[in-house]
Amino acid sequence: MTWDKTSTRTLAVDPAALWDVLADVENWPRWDPDVARVVLHGPVATGSTGFLYPSGGFRGGVHAKIAKDFTFTSWRPGHEYTLRQPVPLGTMDLRLSVAAVPGGAELTQRIVLDTPLRAVMVRIIGADIVANFGRKCDALTRLAAAKTG
Repeated sequence: MTWDKTSTRTLAVDPAALWDVLADVENWPRWDPDVARVVLHGPVATGSTGFLYPSGGFRGGVHAKIAKDFTFTSWRPGHEYTLRQPVPLGTMDLRLSVAAVPGGAELTQRIVLDTPLRAVMVRIIGADIVANFGRKCDALTRLAAAKTG
């Protein structure tokens, strides 16, 4: 019923600069090929909500019509955030965290799909989130380096 995948990479960037990019949630599409648009319903904090529009014509169109708002279940400035997105018959939790390590910043992405339809949800969104982690890291490195360079 539950699918849980964690990806981690060390990026050669300042952890604070990386966090600044991640914390600019409405600009998420600049670094994540899986996200077309994010709309926040107020300032970001634990408990705040927003709507995420996935990329992809079919996936994005269906999500825009049937999905509910996501909720930030954690928001720890400088360190991590987790959002919970309702999915059919369950939830998807996505956590992004930053830690200072020798040589830069360690970025960790964890996705947990908890639904009896997990095989379908993995195929629709989960597998892409994991598969595109390298592309996200490359874009985040560029954007974070631009903040300090």
